[in-house]
Amino acid sequence: MKNYKARESIFAVLFGLETVIVWGLFVCGSIFAAINTMTWADGYPKEDVYLYAGNIINTDRFNYIQNAAGIGGMAGILTAAVILVALIVLVGTGRKDENGKVHLNWFDRLWSEIQITIGVLAGVWAGSISLIMFDIWLRGDYLGIWESYGEVGYYSTGVFTKEIETAYCTVGLAVSVFAMLFCAMSLIKKIKCKQFWEHSLLGGAFLAVYRSIKGSDKTLLKVLAVLIVGAILSATWMLLPVILVLILIFVPKIVKKFMNIKKGIEEVKNGNLTYKIPVEEDVKGVRGELDRMAADINEISKASNIAVQNELKNQRMKTDLISNVSHDLKTPLTSMISYIDLMKKEGLESPNAPEYLDIIDNKTQRLKILTENLFEAAKASSGAIPVNMEEIDLDSLLAQSLVEMEEKLSAKNLDIQMKNECEDTRIMADGQLMWRVLENLFGNISKYAMDNSRVYVNVTQNEPKNESSTKFIILEIKNISKEPLNISAAELMERFKRGDESRNTEGSGLGLAIAKDLVKLMNGVFEITVDGDLFKATVMMEKA
Repeated sequence: MKNYKARESIFAVLFGLETVIVWGLFVCGSIFAAINTMTWADGYPKEDVYLYAGNIINTDRFNYIQNAAGIGGMAGILTAAVILVALIVLVGTGRKDENGKVHLNWFDRLWSEIQITIGVLAGVWAGSISLIMFDIWLRGDYLGIWESYGEVGYYSTGVFTKEIETAYCTVGLAVSVFAMLFCAMSLIKKIKCKQFWEHSLLGGAFLAVYRSIKGSDKTLLKVLAVLIVGAILSATWMLLPVILVLILIFVPKIVKKFMNIKKGIEEVKNGNLTYKIPVEEDVKGVRGELDRMAADINEISKASNIAVQNELKNQRMKTDLISNVSHDLKTPLTSMISYIDLMKKEGLESPNAPEYLDIIDNKTQRLKILTENLFEAAKASSGAIPVNMEEIDLDSLLAQSLVEMEEKLSAKNLDIQMKNECEDTRIMADGQLMWRVLENLFGNISKYAMDNSRVYVNVTQNEPKNESSTKFIILEIKNISKEPLNISAAELMERFKRGDESRNTEGSGLGLAIAKDLVKLMNGVFEITVDGDLFKATVMMEKA
């Protein structure tokens, strides 16, 4: 912001200085023209000179003013040219709009024809004022070098006093020069921003016709129309150079676009699906035939790249799934086989036999739970579970779940911080499936949350943008993980993914995946967020 304000301040100062210098150039020009007239009219009889009869009364002052006007005029022209270049460089570099484009004020958005008309009229006004000033100098006013004995003058009416005429010339010249420069700067800004024709009456009409032709899909008709019009126009000697110039301008651009498309197709054919063909469009977003083709090829490449990445991801997930399932099945089976071998060696009468049986029983139960979870995950993912949507009270279901899980949560000394910001927590869901979701979430906390930490359970309601929007009850559960969560939220919801990559906990890695699929079956939204060691699960269900 500071940069564009500084540029605007510099531009304002230079613009004011340019106005003053151009104003001075008009004054110097009128004085210099008057002095030249005095040179040849000096001493001529009135009947020969008529309007400008007179004589030079102070030769030294005459020479001084003549030299000053000439030298000052040349210096002013050079200074004005340098400042004009600086203004052209600075114009259009100020404030930007929300799209990063140069901001155009109300005057910039006027039709270019209106600005050109205002600028031309201001220039004509400045010229007429210079002629009046020319008469003022030849009347002998102010300069003190000329004694006139002719008529009042050709351009001055003589109705007003010289004071009024001088004031009119001073103020009017300043206003006309300011208007002329202001229009010129606005037009230059639009040219630099490629908005000249957009804010032009004739240009807008031409562009509207051009875009309607350019944006259409009738390629054959467009090509035939261009060729026929070109052939007709080139039949005349006057328009043949115009057609040649247009060919030299547009044909190389078309060929360049074609070569870019050809290169893009080669890249995609060679397996570079991330390559993007350059696509051009005008300020209204209209694309030509070749640009639309390039954009379509880019979309095909993008879709193909996404499909390839998804296939690679699926292959990796299948590999991980087989590896993790094998590990989770093999671990309890190995323990069971080991303790069965010990019982065979030591016999059922061994004092260690009851302990061995308890371990075998625990491993068997773990295998049973893992198998059930596998079937449940498969059914939830395929949508093969019957869903009975009804009104249920989420607050009551939460309280019941916490009571059921109290033993496991207390074992890790977890402090549950419950906060309900809704008066009505009734949601549309399947009671049994929603219970399974909460059981998985709190079971996940009992396995992976840091001991002696707090668990925050918040129930809120979204604020719909309008009355027709769906209202949701939002359940958020946050806890601190005991293991570093060096894994993304998306990966955590994959099957058999755990926060502990060593897989030393009792979890199967299916809880979050099952919860996500069950919530989806109930037309809800399930999301998880990982921020460092903070784990947050969010469940959004439609309010009843």
